[in-house]
Amino acid sequence: MSSLSAEEKYRNFIPDESREYLEKIFASFKNNVIIEVYTEKGPHDEYNEFTINLCRAIDVLTDKIELREYEMSSEMGKKRNIIASPTVLISPDKYDIRFLGAPAGEEGRAIVEALHLASMGLEVISETTKELLSALTEERRIKIFSSPTCPYCPGQAINAFKAAIARPDKISSWCISTLDNENMAREYNVGSVPHTDINDAATFKGLEPEEKFMSQLLYMKSLEKILDEQKKQKKKTEETPSEEIDLVIIGGGPAGMSAGIYAKRSGLSCIILEKQGIGGQVALTPKVENYPGFTNIQGFELVEILATHAREYTEIHQFAEVRDIKYGPRIEITTDEKIYHAKGVMLATGVNVRMLRVPGEDKFYGHGVSYCATCDGNFFKGGKAIIVGGGNTALTDALHLKHLNAEVTIVHRRDNFRAEQVLQDSVKNAGIEVIWNSEVTEIIGEDQVESARIKNKDGNEIVKDTDVVFVAIGHTANTDLAKKLGVELRPDGFIKVDPAQRTNVERVYAAGDVTGGVRQIITATGQGAAAALTAFDDFTRLYSESTEKPKNIW
Repeated sequence: MSSLSAEEKYRNFIPDESREYLEKIFASFKNNVIIEVYTEKGPHDEYNEFTINLCRAIDVLTDKIELREYEMSSEMGKKRNIIASPTVLISPDKYDIRFLGAPAGEEGRAIVEALHLASMGLEVISETTKELLSALTEERRIKIFSSPTCPYCPGQAINAFKAAIARPDKISSWCISTLDNENMAREYNVGSVPHTDINDAATFKGLEPEEKFMSQLLYMKSLEKILDEQKKQKKKTEETPSEEIDLVIIGGGPAGMSAGIYAKRSGLSCIILEKQGIGGQVALTPKVENYPGFTNIQGFELVEILATHAREYTEIHQFAEVRDIKYGPRIEITTDEKIYHAKGVMLATGVNVRMLRVPGEDKFYGHGVSYCATCDGNFFKGGKAIIVGGGNTALTDALHLKHLNAEVTIVHRRDNFRAEQVLQDSVKNAGIEVIWNSEVTEIIGEDQVESARIKNKDGNEIVKDTDVVFVAIGHTANTDLAKKLGVELRPDGFIKVDPAQRTNVERVYAAGDVTGGVRQIITATGQGAAAALTAFDDFTRLYSESTEKPKNIW
């Protein structure tokens, strides 16, 4: 039997399903892309071999990619300032986009997207990003620290790659795998991924919406500080501008964007106010496989499609935080820039990860406190870990860490788990310790987490040594504005709505994750559409042509 040819060998390096997917992507390339791979014999030979095999496999799938291989110590390696083996450069004569370490696991998605972006160039860079970065006058060196198991890391790396393509004269973007660059990760004090460093001077943690990322890149400070400074610098006027409007939609996720489309199509004037970047939780979702019409799509791509559609109908004001809201014949919504007097308001304010709210939690975030064991588990392999929670996520996290040879303890406030039985059985079979009827009341340490104080229902306390506390206790609804309006909440803290998305307060509607229930993208878009149509129906009945005050018919 004849052996496989070199081309067949490398084609088979990528599974059939993935290979077909990649071939479709590569077929859409506009310009050819060069990949340069740099390796050096030594302790990273396993990573070097994987990287070379992956790049050769990609190379044989299309004639639009040219692969060049060099030794790290070669003249070309010195010219390109290669400091780690393996290193992969993408179109290095045009951009400084590089991967330090083997692009394995989730990082493989990032390298495919990097190739696509390099092929398409400015054509796939949003006008907002171009406009923001056009003001950049100084160089920016971006380092994104990632992990092969982190589903959020590719999204942050892609933000950086887009920046490098938008301003190749000023921006370099490196994606650094913490798995095979442990020394560099320690040097930059990386304890959670994605970890973003800019110019060795500004650090950000977690995946961010594209517009937020670009703003922080430009100003070298957090968006919160940027907005606060802009507010202080803004000249005070005697009167804040105001606007009469039919419907104000608060929240720019799928529910809010869907509502904007349906409200405008119904003839209502409306605006979407989003205090962060558009997309909500979807923008931070690595992969969406259950949205009709898309077998598999990255969260930020789906958000871009939804936002492009919504903007055809209505304005979306990003980074516009609602500072105050008052109920009356016209509901008054105040932002830093304007006061809106609206017939009605729709709350699509979403959810946030639930925190413990105990001493030490904020201090040690990224240094032994994490909300994603899949992302950060590798930092604590072989160490001691506490998981807080009793649902599917908590038990899945515990099993993942056990697989990494961590000494795992689950702390749960009840005497039984809420997770699926199969997960409960797996935790029991794995011999994972469980501390029942207890809560973590303090996280202790100096520079890193060293222990956690645990209190049981009888009031007894213990201090348990640990290297990390992973928090997996669900989400909380963003209901501050709802409470100001007197909106009724359900026992679980989510907004109570009727089947038409009305709240108990007339002309106040709610949709999306903030209403609880089945928190899915498709559900949110449907609820947003329903809320907008309900608002149109209500306004038609409540307001006459001769008055702007609601008729007292309810």
